[in-house]
Amino acid sequence: MMTETQFYVEALVEQLNNKWKVDALESGHFDYHQLDIVEGRKYYKIRQHYAHTTGRSVYMFVEKESGFCYKPASWKAPAKGVRYDIHTLVNHPEKCDPYGSFLYLY
Repeated sequence: MMTETQFYVEALVEQLNNKWKVDALESGHFDYHQLDIVEGRKYYKIRQHYAHTTGRSVYMFVEKESGFCYKPASWKAPAKGVRYDIHTLVNHPEKCDPYGSFLYLY
């Protein structure tokens, strides 16, 4: 059975993948950022890659229990400090950019 957090994570990934693909194609680019999800014990790891390459990086971590979003500190662990709630990002996907700059604290 799908949890609420899992539903929102999948919805956000689908929204961003569609938006970034359309934006790239409309601007004449053939390569664009795409996201996928890896489920861990405590977090959903959202990974990023270019559509036509094999290299990957971590885009963000989403805590399964709370839906809190974290900037990655490494491939395996999030940085300290909640950056967003998954509900906010799903309702306002325009906050997300392909580079993850919205996850930095200013």
